[in-house]
Amino acid sequence: MKRIIIVLLVLTSLSVISQESVLLRVNYQKGDMYVLDLESKQDMGSQGGMDMKMSMNMIVEDIDGDNFKTESKISKIVMEMAQGLNIMSFDSRKKNEDLDETGKMLKKEFDPMMEAIIYSTINNLGKNIDVKIIPEIPGMSQMIKQSNSINFPEEKVSVGSTWSLKNETQGMKSNTVYKVLRIENGTVYLDVSGTVSGPGEGTIKGKVEIDISTGVQKKGDVEFTVLIGGNEIKANSKISIKKV
Repeated sequence: MKRIIIVLLVLTSLSVISQESVLLRVNYQKGDMYVLDLESKQDMGSQGGMDMKMSMNMIVEDIDGDNFKTESKISKIVMEMAQGLNIMSFDSRKKNEDLDETGKMLKKEFDPMMEAIIYSTINNLGKNIDVKIIPEIPGMSQMIKQSNSINFPEEKVSVGSTWSLKNETQGMKSNTVYKVLRIENGTVYLDVSGTVSGPGEGTIKGKVEIDISTGVQKKGDVEFTVLIGGNEIKANSKISIKKV
């Protein structure tokens, strides 16, 4: 009986130790298919705001050493935007005849995005090496780069580990810090914090879940609060990625 208890204690200890540190790496397999769902909300106070939901299908086309080549296509865009008292909406799932005049106008803007093919190369640290949009759509490549922008550290991480990522988009600089809250059931749970500077000053906060086996960002919920010219702007981004 004592031997059984000792064995159980040893196995439990080994199990705990095995979860103390993990190496975060992108680990796609050729032919893997994923669905990315992105929900963005922007609140600009009296100036209005925007809610947008977008879905994208992605397939891993090739693997070259530590680099993964993917092909993606947007499958759905649903948007509602308020500018003062004016509200504009668009739903790509609706037929043209079911859209109002504003929706038809927005359809002309969004249709090229939905018809485009996105070719991306990402390394095993999660860094986007290259993004090509065919046909090329102005500003779309930057949006794609930001859709899965967590870069992993070189070393293993454990509870309490932190690393940071600096970025700059259209003059707005961000310094994001990721901290490991816990590691359990094959998932690394991260706390997200940071600062924003440039045309405005602000903060970043949120939570992210990373699947250890694939390096995929299973869930993410991050909020930016920025003060520009005396106006507070809040932007929230929720993302989920699932294998299909």
